[in-house]
Amino acid sequence: MDPHRLLKIGLFGFGCVGQGLYDILSREESLPYKVERICVKDPQKLRPLSPESFTYDWQEVLSDDRLDILVEAISDADEAYTIVSEALRRGKKVVTANKKLVAYHLPQLLALQQEFGGVLLYEAAVAGGIPIIRTVEEYFANEPLERVHGILNGSSNYILSQIFKQQKAYDEALKEAQDKGFAELDPWLDVAGADSRHKLCILTAHAFGRTLAPEEVAFFGIDFLGQQDWEYAKQHNAVIKLVASTHLTSDGELVPVVLPSLVDASDDLYGVEQEFNGVVVQGAYAGPQLFKGKGAGGHPTGAAVLSDIISISKGYAYGYKKLAKTTNAPALALDYELEVYLRSSEPELVASLGLTNLQNVQRGTDSFSVIGTVSLGNLIKAQEEIRKAGAYVMALSSDFVGEKAKQAKETVALS
Repeated sequence: MDPHRLLKIGLFGFGCVGQGLYDILSREESLPYKVERICVKDPQKLRPLSPESFTYDWQEVLSDDRLDILVEAISDADEAYTIVSEALRRGKKVVTANKKLVAYHLPQLLALQQEFGGVLLYEAAVAGGIPIIRTVEEYFANEPLERVHGILNGSSNYILSQIFKQQKAYDEALKEAQDKGFAELDPWLDVAGADSRHKLCILTAHAFGRTLAPEEVAFFGIDFLGQQDWEYAKQHNAVIKLVASTHLTSDGELVPVVLPSLVDASDDLYGVEQEFNGVVVQGAYAGPQLFKGKGAGGHPTGAAVLSDIISISKGYAYGYKKLAKTTNAPALALDYELEVYLRSSEPELVASLGLTNLQNVQRGTDSFSVIGTVSLGNLIKAQEEIRKAGAYVMALSSDFVGEKAKQAKETVALS
C-alpha cells in the first residue's frame, strides 16, 4: 500500500467498537485512514450519524474495490464469519474484534489466508486495549511459555469490584455495569465465563501452538455467585476474580480452564479492578510479566482495532510462530487435578464431579458448600450439569495448582 495515500476503510457494524474506531479517526486527523463506508443491519436503529452515512448490504461493501481495509465489528459471530471468510476468499485485508468468531473458526481462517492470500488481524478480540496477542506472538516467539493467565473480561471484573470494594449485591453491580455500557442487556457471555473462554482459545494458539476448540475448555462464571461465597473469600483475606488460564504441566500437556478464583494481596491480579483486564505471561526464562489495561469500552477496543489497521497497512501478518513450530500439538491434561470450592443444593454433583479429599465448609437447610479435588476431565464433563443446577464453583487460588502439582513441587523442594 502507498504510505502517502489516504487509505479507505469499509466498516461492518457501528456499535461500541465501530463507533470507538470512528471517533478516534475523526479526532486524529493526521492519520492517513478514513472510514469510507459503514455497513449496518437495522435501518430503523437510531445512530449518531445521518442515515445517508450507512449502507445495509454487506456484499456491496465487499465488492467495493476502492476500499483498502475491511473492519468487522458486529456482534453476531455467525454473520461475522460469513463476511470475514468471504473477504478472505477475495484476498482482502481484514481486521476483526470478534473473539467468538476467531475462537470457533481459527483453523478455517488460517486455511483461507494461506489459500487466497488475504490477511486477518484480531488484537481487539482479546483484552481490549492491551496488545497481548502481538506480545505473545512476537516478543515470546522463541521463548517457551509456561503459563498465560489473567482477567480477560472487563464486565465481570467490574461487577466483582463493586461487590468487594463497594459492598454491592450482585444484581445491583450487574445493572450498574449494564448502565455504564460494560455489560450487554443479555450478559450471559460475560458473567458465565464464555467470553473469557473464547479469548483464552485465541491466546492459547499464539502462546502454545495449539488451536483449542471452545468445547475443550472447562468454563465457569460468576452468574451463580452468592453472598456466602464472597463472604468465604473475605474470611480468607481474598477477593474473587474470574481467571482464564492455560498452562503446561511437567509432562508437556495443556490445562485450559476459566474459573472464578480466590486471589489474595500477594497475587499479580489482586489490583486489577473495575473494567480493567490483566494478563500474566510467564516465560521459561523471562519469568512472569503482568500486562494491565482497559478491557471494555469503545475507545480502548477501538484503539486496538486502529493498531491492527496501521499494522496491516504496512504489510504485517501473524506468523503463528508457535503453531508453525509445533509438529505435535500438546494434548489436554485431562487427569490434572485442581482444588475447588463447590456450593450447591444438589449433593449428587459431588459424585458427578468425582470430588476427592472432601472438606465441609458450610451446611444449610437448602444448600451446602465443600472443598475438594477435581480432575480437568471431570470439570469439562460435568460443567453443563453444574450450570443447570445453579451451582457455584471456584478455584482456591488463581494458579490452579492441584494436588499432584503440589506434591511434585514438594518432592523437588525436598530432594
